[in-house]
Amino acid sequence: MKKILVGLMLSFSLLIVGCNPPQPELKGGYQSDKHYSGHMVQLSFQPEDDTFVYYIDNREVDKGTYALKEPWVYELNGDNQAIDIHLSTDNSFALYINQLNGNDPIIMNNLGDVPVYFGTEFDDVEEYEGLLNEE
Repeated sequence: MKKILVGLMLSFSLLIVGCNPPQPELKGGYQSDKHYSGHMVQLSFQPEDDTFVYYIDNREVDKGTYALKEPWVYELNGDNQAIDIHLSTDNSFALYINQLNGNDPIIMNNLGDVPVYFGTEFDDVEEYEGLLNEE
């Protein structure tokens, strides 16, 4: 009887662990799954110092720090905005930028664990930063 009870407890434990997928870590480069209003969105996350950089069409529109707020939810505190993102089991998340896609989500897919950075200087960065404003 003791063996049956131990076997049932082990089976139940494995079932519980198997039903909870491991949480992916927010790190590396993410890019929108398609163009939105002709724009491509990218984010880079550096876990060593918990920093991020937010780009629209390779223009830096925000940067700051991020932290795990609760399981699967990260809080991004940038120079231009503060937002929460909900990481999915496939290591993607949704962004909402009204000026680009209304109330529909922009799906951000992980490109890999290495952050992506763009160093090109643009004269129209303020125009792109304005896309983040809620209007």
